[in-house]
Amino acid sequence: MTSRWKTYYNSWKKYLRWISWGMSAAALAYLVYKLYTYPDYRQLNLYLHAAGTTDWYCLTVAVLLIPVQLLAEARRWQWTLRGWKKISLHTSWQHVLTGLIAGFITPYRAGDIPARLLAAGIDSTHNDNDNWHTWLHDWKKWFPVLLWTVIRYLIWGLQLWAVLTFVHIHLSPLQALSSIALYYLVISIMPGLPAADVALKGGWAVIIFEQYTDNIPAIAIAVSIIWLINTILPVLFASIKKFL
Repeated sequence: MTSRWKTYYNSWKKYLRWISWGMSAAALAYLVYKLYTYPDYRQLNLYLHAAGTTDWYCLTVAVLLIPVQLLAEARRWQWTLRGWKKISLHTSWQHVLTGLIAGFITPYRAGDIPARLLAAGIDSTHNDNDNWHTWLHDWKKWFPVLLWTVIRYLIWGLQLWAVLTFVHIHLSPLQALSSIALYYLVISIMPGLPAADVALKGGWAVIIFEQYTDNIPAIAIAVSIIWLINTILPVLFASIKKFL
């Protein structure tokens, strides 16, 4: 980093921190609004009351995998930055939480990566021998990044499989592998606002999973539960942690 850029960056650092806090407050406020206006609590309550012991085990597995998939993402981000700067897993975890908050309120989660890079610039030191060109062209890091990406998608798939089982949609391993992989491929390229795209994701889920069940409401409930588990709970945790 040149001395001119360091001077410019340090002069704006305090404003960047205020922007980060402002985004956290906005995300938390929007989160409260979405939870307050969530339309499917009644159906969700019916499923919770009808669930058996095995069903609860499945839902528990899905919930317990939240920190696992976030740690996988933190490891992936740590490797992604390796050609630019070396950061600890704990620091990478902090960057991921920051990105969750920004991505929650932006279409396509567009704010996620910029927020992480902002955090990377604020709370870790630069090596003057490293630069953006080297970082982007460091091919040695891309295989581990790809590996951790696959691991995270496998965890997401296991979570969705567990939740589908919770709502009594039973898929064989082969059915789960093919249909869940297709589902995540579709929603990964689908435009939308993470805080408000449950209905759109539910529509795609119905198209993909209805070949295995006639219980369309159960598919919608499964998508809603996954949204609560993998979007709302992590953002809620990240937002609360930001203010503590």
